[in-house]
Amino acid sequence: MGESDRVTVPPPSEAATDAAREAGLGVYLRAFRARHRESDPSDPSDRPDRARGARPLVVLLLAGACLGTAVLGTRLVGQGLGIPLLLLPFGIFAVLLWRAPRPARAGSALRPAEYVYLYERGLVCPGTDGGARAVPWRAVTAMRQDVTRTSVDGGYTGTRYAYRLSVGGSREVTVGGFLDEETAAPSDGSQVRELAQIVLDETVRRALAPAVAALEAGERVAFGEVVLDGAGIGLPSGTAPWERVRRCEWRGDGLVVVRTAGAGRWARESREIPDFPVFWALVKELCPQAREFRR
Repeated sequence: MGESDRVTVPPPSEAATDAAREAGLGVYLRAFRARHRESDPSDPSDRPDRARGARPLVVLLLAGACLGTAVLGTRLVGQGLGIPLLLLPFGIFAVLLWRAPRPARAGSALRPAEYVYLYERGLVCPGTDGGARAVPWRAVTAMRQDVTRTSVDGGYTGTRYAYRLSVGGSREVTVGGFLDEETAAPSDGSQVRELAQIVLDETVRRALAPAVAALEAGERVAFGEVVLDGAGIGLPSGTAPWERVRRCEWRGDGLVVVRTAGAGRWARESREIPDFPVFWALVKELCPQAREFRR
């Protein structure tokens, strides 16, 4: 067993137990080492994917500005000014490195944002304020999955798992984790993978049967901007019968591409399509040209 799996997850607190009871989640099953975050999708600055991309850019711009100032100061004034200024970008990197999340060591305490509790009928996410947020499966209206392989200079550095659960109103709860799948032992990533599979299974259980029933009744089923029915697929550029779909692919990089005769080409990342497992299951049944290319 890897060191990361030996880190102790505390048992559910009184606040977590109360939240689960009030939400009717049933019996407590187990804990998972997984990160979670609550956000407001109506606020662009509060979206997890936006924050993840904006923070490194700001850091790089700030460090570059400091380094440029140091070089300019050295040329114009001399080393007496340039060397102290040169210490500034390195100081920024040192502070960021000190504040960056670190893998927990065996026996160390986890922060509330680093674990979730699984109950019969949902999740409980501990809060940093001592409270807890219950996420009943029945309250989830959509799920967006984001499985991203990251690399630096062409070399694989890990895979990020993130599952955004829309829970009604204007709130989303994202659960997931980061895993180096090339070097970690199977047990090290088991908790992230198991939780991911549970979220996917619950999504299919919640949304597949109603979608199939709607199609059988001749209705249309929407997945964001794309709409499916028994006759064809509706895209922003138009509607095409299934027999006019020339290509429908789910690529290894997560991109979904649909080419049609008449409605043109449509492409979106799978993370942008709500309830993607249900969407793709229906597409494979309705479209003989559907192909899946996974890593």
